[in-house]
Amino acid sequence: QIHRLAFAIVHSTTIALPAWRIACKTHGLRVRLIPRDVVTRWNSTHNMISFAVKRRLPIDAITADKSLKLRKFELDNDDWRILEDLVRTFKCATLFYSQDTVTTIANVIPSMDKIDELLHPNLPTRVYHPAIQVAMRLGKATMNRYYSKTDLSNIYRIAMGECRCSFQSAS
Repeated sequence: QIHRLAFAIVHSTTIALPAWRIACKTHGLRVRLIPRDVVTRWNSTHNMISFAVKRRLPIDAITADKSLKLRKFELDNDDWRILEDLVRTFKCATLFYSQDTVTTIANVIPSMDKIDELLHPNLPTRVYHPAIQVAMRLGKATMNRYYSKTDLSNIYRIAMGECRCSFQSAS
């Protein structure tokens, strides 16, 4: 919904965009467009959702206004809870992988292990919305598919010091 709302605001320069600007100012927020979710940028979904959670009041205001014809993008309390859970769950991973010094091949498996642990939908520390639990299970299944491929990777074995390669010198 947020992705489609962002698109609708940007492409309605005479109606929705001015209303968005007014709603942001009314709620004491700096006027910024909702970041776009780009498939080829791994953290763009997190950025968009995080932005939306921080701008809940103006989003609720413009989607509640019948004259703007944005009601189809309106989010209920459950939807907002799901977005908040998503931001909370994936914020650490996003920040971790955003560091230049951390994203090395040697850190991939320990990182995947930590993410795999966090993707357990029934952690005793937090009860997640059922939709988030399903998404976490799907994410965990995807991680496991990648995880199983690491055993086949020579680069991984070299990075982890497990390569028993024999190097022959050229004669």
